[in-house]
Amino acid sequence: MRRFMCSATAVIGILVWAPSALSQATIGGEWRADVARFAQRVIDAGLAPGMAVAISKGDWVVWDEGFGVADASTGREVGEETIFYIASSTKALTATAVVLVAERGEIDLDAPASRYIPGLEFRDPLDADSVTIERLLTMTHGIDDGGPVVIRTAFTGQIDADTMVELLAGYGPSGNGNAFDYGNLGYNILGLALDPDEVHGWKDVVRREVIEPLGMASTTARLSTVDPDRIAMPHDIVPGEGYRRVRLAKADANLHAAGGHLTTARDLARFVAAHASGGLIEGERAFPADAILSTHAEHVDQDREFGPYRRVAWGYGWDIARWEGKTIVQRFGSFSGYRSHMSFEPESEIGVVVLVNGGGPASPAADLVASYAYDRLLGREDLEAEYDGRLAEMEQLAAGYEERIAEHLAERAARMAPLSHPLEAYAGTYESPALGRIVFRVVAEGLEAKAGVVRSRAEVYDAAEDQLRIVVGGGTVVDFAFPDDEGPADALVIAGARFERVAGP
Repeated sequence: MRRFMCSATAVIGILVWAPSALSQATIGGEWRADVARFAQRVIDAGLAPGMAVAISKGDWVVWDEGFGVADASTGREVGEETIFYIASSTKALTATAVVLVAERGEIDLDAPASRYIPGLEFRDPLDADSVTIERLLTMTHGIDDGGPVVIRTAFTGQIDADTMVELLAGYGPSGNGNAFDYGNLGYNILGLALDPDEVHGWKDVVRREVIEPLGMASTTARLSTVDPDRIAMPHDIVPGEGYRRVRLAKADANLHAAGGHLTTARDLARFVAAHASGGLIEGERAFPADAILSTHAEHVDQDREFGPYRRVAWGYGWDIARWEGKTIVQRFGSFSGYRSHMSFEPESEIGVVVLVNGGGPASPAADLVASYAYDRLLGREDLEAEYDGRLAEMEQLAAGYEERIAEHLAERAARMAPLSHPLEAYAGTYESPALGRIVFRVVAEGLEAKAGVVRSRAEVYDAAEDQLRIVVGGGTVVDFAFPDDEGPADALVIAGARFERVAGP
């Protein structure tokens, strides 16, 4: 069993990081008004439909505010109680729960995951005993990522614990060996290790270990418990029109351990504050300091550029990045119509959360607002002139993005010739041992697809090839196979997996 030991330096750091309630007063000037003004400029520039921003200092959340709209179709505004989906920011919550359970000796980070997941095996030559809990935490597990487990957990939701173990038996070694390889699969397996009997049992563990001790009352991994009027709905860009609301493609079934929480900016800032302060929240100790600090240690190298940040290492659920000569501990998340930015700067104990409910330009816009907040709070001298320029550049990038979208839509329209078969020939129920079941049916003179949680209008992708496109993630092409010119399709292929027809329309 591993215990988290602090060095003398770390202990001194913990003492220094234990701020009083007055620590928020060390930030000078009218910074709240300045950050709010810049966030509103980003909204006014059309770079995001809605946004929530929260700032923490030490173990206190010192400010949060909403901007723009939570739902463009109704005009409902983003407020302090508005809840956003945070996608992969969940990884930091899951990892925190794992290390807290390990601190009590209930999980051994050096033990193989198979100790906690009965029947866990992988395809030869990958030995299940080589995949430890820590290798899952650090994404050095050496398993070929992606595949049916990731699709089922993040998109369709067609999965239970037994099915997940069965599917994992088909996973072999990664071509990258045990080098760091970012992905969802390791954290999906960690979720099962937290509760091997129920594929969604990890939600209760994270709630018990992390959410409740921090008083994150508006945070959940169960969408069914959220008042719909509090949800920031997802949006995407329509060229020439701005942001338009799109369907929320999440439900309880596909909120998973690598991307499964909904929360407010203030709640997420409490989580950030607890990490920045080494386990404190509002002057009280919520978590053991050594366990929390272990999640920020540079456990494995990485070298990835992400917007203005250069990510140099990975901890447990956190990226460690360099930015403007500073170290920033961060974990972002992206999904259709959402982007979350969650980070803190250990030296100053300043944390920033920015949540947006738009795709396209909204993703870099979230980081732009976070960067402004850091520079403003850390006293950058040329702040306003610098960010006037950055905002102008972002507006140009957004205009280019809209142009590319318009070109892409025109290309797709050119392929939308009439299909070679009647719509009823494509309709039916199809099944795949790897990916589950998908149903196509004729609705309002078109085709609609349903695969678990996923529901999508199907559009013609390439009529000559009998290919349709459905919205799963960034969009997925469905290739239909017809045995002859007269009969209905007998199979279809999605992401390389073959689905056989099992029933008619």
